[in-house]
Amino acid sequence: MKRWVVAVAWVGAASVGLTGCSVSVAGQPVAGPTSSAAAAQPEVLRWVNNFCGVAKYLVASGGVSFDQKQDQTDPAAAKKAVSDNLGRVVDVLNVALHDLDALTPAPAPAADTAVEVITDPLARARDKFVSARSTVDSAAELTADVYSAVLQDMTEAVTVMNEAVEKMGVVSLPDDFRAAAQQAENCA
Repeated sequence: MKRWVVAVAWVGAASVGLTGCSVSVAGQPVAGPTSSAAAAQPEVLRWVNNFCGVAKYLVASGGVSFDQKQDQTDPAAAKKAVSDNLGRVVDVLNVALHDLDALTPAPAPAADTAVEVITDPLARARDKFVSARSTVDSAAELTADVYSAVLQDMTEAVTVMNEAVEKMGVVSLPDDFRAAAQQAENCA
């Protein structure tokens, strides 16, 4: 399964070059302090920090994978392992969707659009993983047909997650949100 490493790529910090100013001191010019980007509005900074937090969670949870060491000789154990792994993926997506939902309404409509672009495909992916788990749980045993149905659902889930990444490339956050990413702890 692919990881969502790209999830926060488009939030990237906007570089803001500010020049320092000179202050005369006893007739000698001395460089003054260089200012950094203006402090972000608290609600924008909170929103961006939480948004990046969801992305960090998805990236960190990207390590959820199917256990290759499962007992291949015990069909019941293999079925349970597949079901448990699918359940972990569903749980990760449920948490991410819950946290994204908490970001709306955003301080600016364009940020709500960014959340929608991510939420819809994640919800569809979650539903596909739920379907795959249901297929496993309702099967008497893991047959080739069951594996085929599960792999089909998983393929569709990853496909819609990739679509989300592609859509994120065309969505842009307002300048103040991109600037706040420089100050947000979770965006570092």
